[in-house]
Amino acid sequence: MFDSLLDTLGRSWWEYPLVLAICGFDAVVPVLPSETVLLTAGILSAEGSMVLGLVIVMAAIGGFLGDNLAYAIGNSADERVYRWFARGKRRKARLEWAQRELDRRGGPLVMVARFVPGGRTATTVSCGMLDFPYRTFIVFDAIGSILWAALNTGIGFVGGHAFEGRPLVAFAFSFAVALTLGGGIELVRWVLRRRKAERIPAESHASL
Repeated sequence: MFDSLLDTLGRSWWEYPLVLAICGFDAVVPVLPSETVLLTAGILSAEGSMVLGLVIVMAAIGGFLGDNLAYAIGNSADERVYRWFARGKRRKARLEWAQRELDRRGGPLVMVARFVPGGRTATTVSCGMLDFPYRTFIVFDAIGSILWAALNTGIGFVGGHAFEGRPLVAFAFSFAVALTLGGGIELVRWVLRRRKAERIPAESHASL
């Protein structure tokens, strides 16, 4: 079944617009699996069914446009919109995290947050809500969109070459690599946050 799906996608004219659309709407509707789509497109590129460079361009453009849409929604948000994005404990926690981190790290967070599970939507919406400077936002977001598109598609491309003729195995390998990467970023963030939490009481004690 997976082989048939890859064969269908690899022969369809709408495959590139589909990549752009999913990568765009994933910024406002995070249930859409944009990373999964890019891994699959990378595998298809390794097989010669899609053009790697064009996939990356479509994904980067879609991601950039979607982030700008999320920024605009956040910038014009009322209490009702905020409640929708903060619905549920996990989503509310991510939104609060993004708001705190934007105050501390600013532009670089816009670039890095898309690699943090659930971080993309929370950060882009928060940028709009907090009136984060738009020029700074688009510069860092453009860089982040290109890196994100190239990395995820590249992982699929490498997996497709490593397991040529076995697309299901290639996808499982690529998905595991992408999951490990996301988990690694989350682990580094947790360690840094923990070290900072331990350092603050020590600094306060030393100043007494």
